[in-house]
Amino acid sequence: MASQAGKLIRSTCGYVFFLIIFFAMSSVYGQNAELTRDDDHALLYAHQAGFSENGTPQVQMRIADGLETLKIRPKGDFTVTMSGSGGGTIRLKGNQVYEISIRNGKPGTYHYGVILARGDQSDSLNQTESLCKASDIETERISVGAIIALRGHIFDNRENLLITKRQTDLQVSKAQISSGLPLDDRLDAHEIYSDLLTYPTGQILLQSADGAIRIENQNVLWLSLPEAGAVLYDIEDEFGRKSEMKLNARLVLTPDKTGRLTVVQSADIETILRGIVPAEIFKTAPPEALKAQAIAARTTLIAQLGSRHQADPYHLCNQQHCQVYRGLSGADPRTDEAIASTRGYVMFHDKKLVQSYYSAHCGGVSAGSLETWGLPNQPYLVSRTDDSHETPSKFRTESEFMTWYRQPSEAYCSSAPAGKKSYQSTKYARWEAEISRDDLKGFLKKAGQSIGEIKSVEFERGESFRVVHLIVHGTQGKYEVFRELGVRRFLGGLKSALFVAEVSLQSGKFSHMKLYGAGFGHGVGMCQTGAIGMAQRDVTAEAILQHYFPGTHIEKLW
Repeated sequence: MASQAGKLIRSTCGYVFFLIIFFAMSSVYGQNAELTRDDDHALLYAHQAGFSENGTPQVQMRIADGLETLKIRPKGDFTVTMSGSGGGTIRLKGNQVYEISIRNGKPGTYHYGVILARGDQSDSLNQTESLCKASDIETERISVGAIIALRGHIFDNRENLLITKRQTDLQVSKAQISSGLPLDDRLDAHEIYSDLLTYPTGQILLQSADGAIRIENQNVLWLSLPEAGAVLYDIEDEFGRKSEMKLNARLVLTPDKTGRLTVVQSADIETILRGIVPAEIFKTAPPEALKAQAIAARTTLIAQLGSRHQADPYHLCNQQHCQVYRGLSGADPRTDEAIASTRGYVMFHDKKLVQSYYSAHCGGVSAGSLETWGLPNQPYLVSRTDDSHETPSKFRTESEFMTWYRQPSEAYCSSAPAGKKSYQSTKYARWEAEISRDDLKGFLKKAGQSIGEIKSVEFERGESFRVVHLIVHGTQGKYEVFRELGVRRFLGGLKSALFVAEVSLQSGKFSHMKLYGAGFGHGVGMCQTGAIGMAQRDVTAEAILQHYFPGTHIEKLW
């Protein structure tokens, strides 16, 4: 870290010890199999975390699934292992294309349920459970997450989930989300929980382009890639775009839930960060902003272990659900330096890992986790201004908001200091949009709602003044949308929910509305554009994180 690291960051001495005990309070665990060193397929689902040679914890990152075939070109000689770590290996020549496919793939079987609420304490689910009971929605409580022992610390990132009663048909859960539960909007139910009943199976086949080499194994193949890595072709991102991806370390090839091929990278946390940090922030950002992003991303990565993808053969995915990850394809010397200079540093509040959320642009006022996701507010995740004053939002009425909206902003995320480089994301400091009657009718139709002619629109706001409850009144009823994300999605994918609407009526009915908004994203935790603005003012990474996560501290774990 910087020269002030000795003063601002507390380091823990001693040998590194890393242990993760995962929890999923389910009545059935992966065929109730007894895991042994010989069952490498089962061990993938046990989510064991090991160490790299340099003493850094390793994780398994999803790269792609649903594949029929994968084409890969290692940039040097590589090895194939059929029996996991420590098994016999076959060495193959690199710099040529190999094709990996799956034969006789069979899907696994799973339990599914829609996640209705989550919280650190079981008591936090009581209100939602009561709402569901009153609406005849059958529910279950489960606990997910991990107890982590790492360098003399023991961390508990377990959380409690309230889900709909589990069943074995995925389409039932999808239908509950798309058509809506009786309380769907209020519950923000858009994510499906799953747990494993029986493993998916299939023969994994690797062969050279000329067919001279052919290696086949049941359920799993491990590839140890050369130091220069390998190019994987036609890897699809969450938006359906296909491109090449460069990866190093190890790849695991195994069946996915549907019996098709899934690709998993097994690598240490610092290697994974090389593909996360440049995907989550401008690579040209000032060094201290890049360091702050690296520490936040590392903390998030560790905190998510065991709480995501319980029914998958990997810890985390490469999409926004976890963190965007692009392998070495987007790696850059500037972000590599930020990662290396903060190696092993993570954030804590008391003895718990920080929930180090971040978003592109807070608009000048950060959001609390309660108003955004219904999660209990952490002391370091509360709404306040993104400036040196760090006070609660300066407005409580729409008139006050518009006065603030039209004034020059002091927020770190609003503009770069004179003479400093400007970043594209600063344009989200203020934005405008217009929604017509036909637009709003279309949004209602997409939501499966018919309320007659639209009469008016009503808004309720959270502590940061973001819209957290929207009511559309019609001649034949009303439609309500709850939570910040629900509002943004319903209104066609707004940049943020920090806006004021100027509603126009015609003959007593809704005509159109003009929106005046600020920010881009949920606004909770670190404002990435604000971090850049602070770094441009010569603020250190430690001070940036203290601003966005007050009351937290940083420690070096490896």
